[in-house]
Amino acid sequence: MGPLKVLHIIGGGEFGGAEKHILNLAGAVDPQAVEITVCCLFSAPFVEVAARAGIKALSVPMRSKADFGVVRKLAAQIQGGRYDIVHTHGVRANLLGRLAARQAGKKKVITTVHSLLERDYQGIINRSANNLAERSTRCLTDHFIAVSQGLKDRLVAGGVPANTVTVIHNGILLDGIRPSDAAGPAVRERFSPGDGALVGIVARLHAVKGHRYFIEAAREVLRQRPQTRFLIVGDGPYRPVLEKLTGGMGLNDKVVFTGFIEDIYTLMAELDLLVISSLWEGFGLTAIEAMVLGVPVVATEVGGLPEVVRHGETGLLAPPANAAALAKSIVWMLDHPLEAREMAAKGGEIVRRKFTAGEMARRTVDLYRKVAGAEGV
Repeated sequence: MGPLKVLHIIGGGEFGGAEKHILNLAGAVDPQAVEITVCCLFSAPFVEVAARAGIKALSVPMRSKADFGVVRKLAAQIQGGRYDIVHTHGVRANLLGRLAARQAGKKKVITTVHSLLERDYQGIINRSANNLAERSTRCLTDHFIAVSQGLKDRLVAGGVPANTVTVIHNGILLDGIRPSDAAGPAVRERFSPGDGALVGIVARLHAVKGHRYFIEAAREVLRQRPQTRFLIVGDGPYRPVLEKLTGGMGLNDKVVFTGFIEDIYTLMAELDLLVISSLWEGFGLTAIEAMVLGVPVVATEVGGLPEVVRHGETGLLAPPANAAALAKSIVWMLDHPLEAREMAAKGGEIVRRKFTAGEMARRTVDLYRKVAGAEGV
């Protein structure tokens, strides 16, 4: 008997937490146990990223948001590839992937829930349409994976039976988090001239990530520590709004938009503090990456973040949408560098025990086997 064949379906039009999750999972799974293929609904960038990582990857691009002709094409891929399980990520991929799996002969479907749907979509019409698409096809998913207990609780509260949801925390490939020691000084020189602290947020530029509150907190911190520099790392549709906000506050020389950074771990390793200002976060992958790098973390107390950042133990938590509280936590960390680094070190120890890609892969493969071999789990 050969390995289970699993087709992961994802939008893939950006590179965020869900895409990174698949890379980490594929990098840790035993290929003798599971053969993973990634199918993207956009032609770039993730299909290219996955292929460069050595993952079998293909794209079935949508011509528009209402291109349901993709269902037939996906069903043909599922049948032709003789996949045992279809594993979907994200509302669009969930809808089309579930329908395609049914059309291909009622293939087993697993859906990983990475975030709250209502936080991902702006505007009542957009949010309602995506909510309808998600809920109308949930019955076609055999089992759900929630990346945190907080997400499972929300799913169950929303009507998903608890026995069909398994919590499998995100995990990282520890060997893959390797900053360049040689390039580090150049990062510091480029973004933080002088001896000021370097504080950063690493996230796609989307309203749910709370960048507005990060910028407002930066203004408050700068009143007390004017030599501090703030980095907004990443890109996304919210960038023009945030750049206008930053300029309006007169912070253009203090807050830097870096755009997409290829060598992200080298940059992160040079930070004195990582801030996560999200209004909701399914897990907090960036937080555990920072901890492994020894970088202290301040995060908002939402979603799965408290499962990763333990207040006063592995970092500091602040209430969401509260720039004053966020600024207070940032200043405390900068004023207490020894304690901050001790928290990061303790967090790193926990990550190496609990949040590895190997542990995530082991639990995911176990679930694949149960779903593939039974009518229910």
